[in-house]
Amino acid sequence: MFKRIYLFFFTYMSAMYLSQTLIVFWLTKNGFSFASLIVYYLISYVVALLGLLFLPKFTTKAKKAMLFGIIQSALIVVFLLKIWSPWQLYLSAIFSGLNVIFFWVPCNAMFFKFSSDNKRGTNSGMYFLITPIIGITLQPLTGILAEKFGFQVMFLVGIFSYIVPIILLYFLPDFEWTLDIRKEFSKIKFNWATFLQGATSRINYSLIPIFSLFFLKTPKQFGNFFGYLAIVAGLAAVINGYISDKIKSRKVFFYLFTTLAVISFLPLAYVKDIYYWGIFAGVSSLCLNLANPFWLTYNIDFYKEVGVDKTMALREVFLNSGYIFTLLIVSLVFYFTKSTKISLLIISLICCLLPLVSYLQKVYLKKTDA
Repeated sequence: MFKRIYLFFFTYMSAMYLSQTLIVFWLTKNGFSFASLIVYYLISYVVALLGLLFLPKFTTKAKKAMLFGIIQSALIVVFLLKIWSPWQLYLSAIFSGLNVIFFWVPCNAMFFKFSSDNKRGTNSGMYFLITPIIGITLQPLTGILAEKFGFQVMFLVGIFSYIVPIILLYFLPDFEWTLDIRKEFSKIKFNWATFLQGATSRINYSLIPIFSLFFLKTPKQFGNFFGYLAIVAGLAAVINGYISDKIKSRKVFFYLFTTLAVISFLPLAYVKDIYYWGIFAGVSSLCLNLANPFWLTYNIDFYKEVGVDKTMALREVFLNSGYIFTLLIVSLVFYFTKSTKISLLIISLICCLLPLVSYLQKVYLKKTDA
């Protein structure tokens, strides 16, 4: 059963990479500014956060919600196929936020609901291995397709690729999925560590793509660059997850890679050419991907009393809060300084608090985790 879920997730991520890798490049090509791209991401994360907290309680089948989420993922791109109004950007961002709620939360719950506890670290590693495996092949392919046949053909190929995960969804196990976390959210302490993890990860997954546009001038270069960032990090994540399951000690790996990840962001603000940008962006991507399985496992353990369904929703609440924080800081600093360099440096410095906050919150410091 787990193999079916893994295959489904692989095909979904493939369709997502084919359809969405070059969105930032496409928007820039159509005249959207640095500030507009920040707003695009901000709307997405605000929609996800508000939806998780304030949508009326409802219960549905997980596969039904995921089908809705897959359609939303396709609509993210459909609304950007031909640009004629800034409102398309906002509609696309809204569907991106809804996709977090209706696809990622039930999908992550399914992934770990049908995964055995004694292989949690390994399965977390396998979960994060999918992205680099796909990225090393499909991200360069999107650039080639865009240059040879045009952006719209490349986007259409990605959109139609969603048919495969829709078909495979039929063969997955199902369960009742309820979106209702306000009660749990009101009772728990604010998860500062996961909040800062969200803030930190957005440097890698939102800001680095945007800032890379200052160095990468063609879709092929853009696709190749993100293909380059992928595979080593994913393989290392699986190895680390396997080791943590065997020796039952995650704190050394967790703090080492988390610290290296946040420190590696600092030089990015000073980089002036693509060679050094590639080196430091590669180091930061590597370290974040090495740390990601430990973050996911930590959240599953942290909220285990409420069950995996609500765990994934609570995790997204704090992650999206962190995403919003990062982009707001970058927007405010850029507004007052007009400097992308200063905005990147300041948010990188703030994210250096992540290892310290994690230590104060005793992430992986209890005897059972040591």
